[in-house]
Amino acid sequence: MKGNEKFVFDGESTEFDFLDFWRFHFSNIYDLQDKLAEFIVSKALGVNEAQNDQYWTLWDVSYRGKRIEVKETSYYHSFNEEGKVSNRRSFGITMANGSYDTEKSGNEEFCRQNDIYVFCLNIGDTRKTSYPLNLNNWEFYIVPTSVINEKCGNNKTISLGRIKSLGYSAKRYDEIKIEIDNIIDLML
Repeated sequence: MKGNEKFVFDGESTEFDFLDFWRFHFSNIYDLQDKLAEFIVSKALGVNEAQNDQYWTLWDVSYRGKRIEVKETSYYHSFNEEGKVSNRRSFGITMANGSYDTEKSGNEEFCRQNDIYVFCLNIGDTRKTSYPLNLNNWEFYIVPTSVINEKCGNNKTISLGRIKSLGYSAKRYDEIKIEIDNIIDLML
């Protein structure tokens, strides 16, 4: 989609287009940070097309033959403009079964279906300081799934504090590709 595609009624173009629809329903970027995080990580890796355009997929980005799952959280939420949310942050790490994937993974047991997690944290605590298009407002914690499996077992979530206690520190946007390449190189 380019955005200029017109809605059609009785075979005639209307005055409104797909971009109008996007502006109407999806322009609150604060409520789309999960998708923005996937986009940001994909761009850092040079991946230019969404690979998880279906509602539910087993991982978000394929890169160098590895499956990367992107998880996001933030301190600021547009639905809670007046009050700051808890400083405790956590990310989902639930195991999944490959049987619902349209491109069967070949793995029907419940397990983590990815090779690497990228945990993305928008660090701002107000609308202004959390502006998601400013890449300096993000921290990225990159952890091999094997570490998650070993240290977290069947847990469904992992806290930011736990990630840090495992020795993983925040990376900047310009460090995402370097860190993921280093992890993949160690896997080979």
